[in-house]
Amino acid sequence: MSDDVVLSGGGSTAVATDDQLRLARVTAALAEWCLDAASQVEAVAGSADTGADIPTALARPWLDPSSSSTPSSAGGEAAMRAASALRDAAVDAERLSGQLTLGAEAYGALERGVSELFESIAGAGAWVLGAVVGTVVRFHETDKQVAPGEAQFMEDMAVTWGRSLLVPFVAPAVAAFALISLNPKVWPALEATAQRTLRNLGSSAATARLLRTFVSSVDDALTGAAGAPVPFLRDYDPRTSGGVAGVALLIARGADTSGIFTPAPVDVKPIRPPGWAAPTGAPAAQPWAAMGPPRSPSELMERMPGNAPGDPQIRIEHHADENGEDVWIVWSGGTVEMIPVPGSTEPWDARSNLNAVAGAAAESVQATMEAMRQAGIPEGARVMHVGYSQGGIVAAAIGASGQYDSSVVTFGAPVETIDLPEDVPALHVQHEEDPVPALSGERAERVDGGRVARRSLYDGGPPPPPADGVDEPVPAHLARNYLDTARLLDGSSDPGVRDALRPLDGLADEGERIMYRADKVLP
Repeated sequence: MSDDVVLSGGGSTAVATDDQLRLARVTAALAEWCLDAASQVEAVAGSADTGADIPTALARPWLDPSSSSTPSSAGGEAAMRAASALRDAAVDAERLSGQLTLGAEAYGALERGVSELFESIAGAGAWVLGAVVGTVVRFHETDKQVAPGEAQFMEDMAVTWGRSLLVPFVAPAVAAFALISLNPKVWPALEATAQRTLRNLGSSAATARLLRTFVSSVDDALTGAAGAPVPFLRDYDPRTSGGVAGVALLIARGADTSGIFTPAPVDVKPIRPPGWAAPTGAPAAQPWAAMGPPRSPSELMERMPGNAPGDPQIRIEHHADENGEDVWIVWSGGTVEMIPVPGSTEPWDARSNLNAVAGAAAESVQATMEAMRQAGIPEGARVMHVGYSQGGIVAAAIGASGQYDSSVVTFGAPVETIDLPEDVPALHVQHEEDPVPALSGERAERVDGGRVARRSLYDGGPPPPPADGVDEPVPAHLARNYLDTARLLDGSSDPGVRDALRPLDGLADEGERIMYRADKVLP
């Protein structure tokens, strides 16, 4: 497990580890120190001569130029040479600092270029596949005869795709199924092997990258199936033409129509902790409890609401900074129900996932905003939105709404479809092996308007056996692993990280907190 966290930003922002950024700042500070020292030496060398020598002058703290002792002529020349050397050193240090930053930017540009190349190739391939399928369906529905050239093209494509899938995947699967059917004694061992294989696949960085590319290519396949010409792809921008968000909305609406999902209003209630008593003068409906403010990414993650059924999904804290200004912190937890459950009243479900990614009305977003209203957070208030998994989508969606003076911190969240404004600082923490952030497709050019902190948990290998004996299918997405990664960011001095965490600076009171539970009101 690696302790290296790679920090990246959108556009031309540097891509570098925190150590690289720290080294750039150290060399920049060294350049300033050399310039200051050179000025001090020049001041000593250029003042009136009273007979003191250079060593005596240099012994004074910070080469105080107000002193009456100055060097002799020969000593003055030596001092000027020393000052010149210090200025040369300052230039070198400043150049090195700039080269570190430029090198990081070049790495980021290369990374984005390679990513865009593979995305274009995948999109073109998906368009071709969609065009073939769409052509077959249209001719089948209209009972038209396929032209010889079109028939040959579709036959060639079918043979190519058939060979690429049948030989490495389908044939071995059929053979294995036949052998297992003949010998049922191997079933338990096969089940254990299958679970281990699925766990390894679900914890692979390659799987996450493949999923990200696949999700980004679904809209290209639909474009081809709809019969859009190839030139359309050159002008197609998934950020403005639907893309992943459009596909998510299409799936959500289809599930609503078929009855798989049940859209419903939400009811939000505050949850009173055991032994709670209302503070003097506090409204009876507001169960506030005093506690200290969070100070770091790990403390933000530690206070994340759980995702067990029946737990409160929302946490709100109210603090005051050193100037007495209000600062609010709003947490939204992860998905509770990934598979639709008939009659369930849980808003943190698959429907909210799809609608939030699509930018449509999601019950989890509506519930969080209603909790904020009940807590008394006014529009324009200074709010830090924090979320894990689906809660990260909620945090980014509310942060992008423009209703508050927002900053956003997310953990393991698919937020690529949410375009945060330039003035909303954001920190997105993601694991390379976690497939959940990949569900929003390829990373946007602006990288969600903020800083992305990426960490590889397993360095290309399989995940270690679970310490508690409970086998998790996607261990890279576990909250406790994101807590470990957050601890690595606690001491970060990266400007992007610090910007996102700035609302935590100077919080001067114990603060108050409240938990909320939201449920759907079914018809």
